[in-house]
Amino acid sequence: MKATGIVRRLDDLGRLVIPKEIRKQYHLKEGDSIEFYIENEKIILEKYDVLSSKENDILKMCETLENMYKTKVYFVHQKILGNEEMPSPRFLEKCHSYRVTSFRDEKIRMSDTHTESGMIYPVVIEGYWQGSFVIFTNEEKQYAGVEAFSAFLACKYQL
Repeated sequence: MKATGIVRRLDDLGRLVIPKEIRKQYHLKEGDSIEFYIENEKIILEKYDVLSSKENDILKMCETLENMYKTKVYFVHQKILGNEEMPSPRFLEKCHSYRVTSFRDEKIRMSDTHTESGMIYPVVIEGYWQGSFVIFTNEEKQYAGVEAFSAFLACKYQL
């Protein structure tokens, strides 16, 4: 565990302000849910990710969609599921869309030297972006299967 050197006091209602530097580094924003853990007399805070415990199910959905459409499908939230790689910051920003979006000639991973094109289908739960299915294609059309899985996740895992 790494010490930050930052100390904060609880107010009379038990509230604690998370320093701006830490919120920025860990992409915490107003409205995010925080989960508490206790480990050996330590309190550990973690950004609550509704879908984190559903990674295996989401990977199966990606595999099903790949078989349906005969192309690669990823699920992106803070990382790319399946290969655990970090998406390029520009592409991650594009994935934070709240509506179906196409992309052209984008570097997907930070390590990529080539570009890809495709469609982004976001999963939005109670107004908050949780992740996106990304289907790699040169066609700008609706993919009903991807749309259905996005809607399913959004409905099933509401907070």
